[in-house]
Amino acid sequence: MWWNRPRFTRWACHPGRMRTVGIDLSADRAKTAVSIVEWRDGEAVISRSLLKCTDDELLDQLSDLRPGDHAGVDTPFGWPAEFVRAVGAHVGGAAWPGRGQDSERYRKEHLRYRLTDRLARDQLHPLSPPLPAPFDRIGAMVARWAHLENELNNRGHHIDRAGEGQVCEVYPKASRYRWGLLNGQRSMDELLSVATWLHCDPSTRRDYENEHAFDALVCSLTVRAAALGLTVRPGPTELDAAWVEGWIHIPRPESLPLLLLCGSPA
Repeated sequence: MWWNRPRFTRWACHPGRMRTVGIDLSADRAKTAVSIVEWRDGEAVISRSLLKCTDDELLDQLSDLRPGDHAGVDTPFGWPAEFVRAVGAHVGGAAWPGRGQDSERYRKEHLRYRLTDRLARDQLHPLSPPLPAPFDRIGAMVARWAHLENELNNRGHHIDRAGEGQVCEVYPKASRYRWGLLNGQRSMDELLSVATWLHCDPSTRRDYENEHAFDALVCSLTVRAAALGLTVRPGPTELDAAWVEGWIHIPRPESLPLLLLCGSPA
């Protein structure tokens, strides 16, 4: 099965406390949110959301990860490698890489989507695939992430785009689909009814009526699944692309009840 692909031991969950940071990234700071969940023995406590986050606020959150903490970010971590190659060829006046191929198919299959997007599309059918990094407004968001990644690397916090370190790429819509939470609008009532171990006070609960805060919370839960080895990992033939383009960590079906467990990936 796809969830039995090799897993990376550096993602093993540390016993005791853990903090997961979820970021719903947008090119527009007004639509960017952060959600933090504190995992303790037997419970998970949701913190107040952070809205309209600036680059500096996001960098502070990602730079302050402690050993054992993890962060999940809803954004492509890179562009399709073939798209980058094609743009470079065009800028340099070289031959177009898609010459001799069906132009529409080349654009749709090779320039539009990364490897991880195509795999996610197949795994999540009939759910719509992730928005393509080059050909949609999402491209501006990817550029914002590229800036943040560069700043983090300069601060000594290396980002592995395949998600082998403390930070990984997530897709909250896919997580909601895998966890059976995509039947209607984003709903804290529905989430808390199936994840009874999640705790928050009434004022915090009201925070998550905001769609961006809610998606950030799902990102935080998804990176917990990644830390427990409950997401799809790149296989040996997929790693080279993942290191360049990024890799979406999609939770294992019905893994939501397992998030309170703490142990090392199998």
